Amino acid sequence: MPKKVDHDERRRHIAEAVLRIAGREGLDRATLRDVAVEAGISLGSVQHYFGNKDEMLRYVVGYLGEQVTARIVAGIPDPPGPFLVRSFLLSMAAEMLPLDARRKAERRAGQAFAARAVDVPELVGELREGDRWLRARVAELIVQAQRDGEMAAGLDAERESDALLAMIDGLGSDLLLRVREPEQALATVRYHLDRLTVR
Repeated sequence: MPKKVDHDERRRHIAEAVLRIAGREGLDRATLRDVAVEAGISLGSVQHYFGNKDEMLRYVVGYLGEQVTARIVAGIPDPPGPFLVRSFLLSMAAEMLPLDARRKAERRAGQAFAARAVDVPELVGELREGDRWLRARVAELIVQAQRDGEMAAGLDAERESDALLAMIDGLGSDLLLRVREPEQALATVRYHLDRLTVR
């Protein structure tokens, strides 16, 4: 009896191969053929799921966002209850910064997707949607912290969300370029969050 294939699992397996290639050699090397070799499957198997490279990359952008989001959300207490927004935002920053091999590969892949998106409108849409979602969630957390008395009432939550995420983005680039050490990057995020927190 033929083995039943889990199609979602196969797509994720292909996405992981793309991320490894993009993290190691850049996105240009992530051709369907190279991805098939990296994934240890036939080119026909890759083409069964993705008709072309842009279709594959659209899936990988969504997959990458889901992976990072899942790690961030794992920091929310279960069952949900009172928790310090500052601690959660620091954990979120740590998941988004390239502090280990996996997160470095994700960061390199994310930068490569952003560069490629300039010429692929469908990728721009995926990236823009993910960015809007993240900025809105961070702003909501800041508003929650203001209601709970953890953060200053006079803060503009949307602008603070933009500032924090822009800082994380810039620090991520510094870490990839080795301009800054991981502990320096985390200390900068801590410093910024401390300035927002009511003492």
